Amino acid sequence: MYKTLVALTFGLLSSVAVAEQMYRWVDDQGVPQFGQQPPEGKSYQRVDITASPPPGGALREPAPLPSRDANPEEDQQSEIQAKADKAAEAKRLEQCTQLQANLRTLETNPRLSRTNDAGEVERIGEDERQELIAKAKADLENYCKN
Repeated sequence: MYKTLVALTFGLLSSVAVAEQMYRWVDDQGVPQFGQQPPEGKSYQRVDITASPPPGGALREPAPLPSRDANPEEDQQSEIQAKADKAAEAKRLEQCTQLQANLRTLETNPRLSRTNDAGEVERIGEDERQELIAKAKADLENYCKN
């Protein structure tokens, strides 16, 4: 048991010592490559692998502190307004995406049908389909301009 533990410890320590040198280069296809041996006849960079990144990824700058002159109520109201604006914009984009999909369906399918209030399936005529296409285009023009 003791010999196995000693062998395992030396194995782990030697693997750390071997893996200290890493090189980076770009191959003929433009793809970055990494290895423990530098390539023959190509320029390469030595990669420092001794420092591990902090837990959670790369270090970030701390968030700026709020100014003391700012009114907390105004800041809270502006945050609420900004969230409401983002939600409204997201809803508008979703509706525009649905409107574009509906227009594609109207334009590419000449034989459309729908279910009326009585639960019966009825076919949409060509004149009505053209009116729906014109209305969908007008709605896209009015509501989905960027």
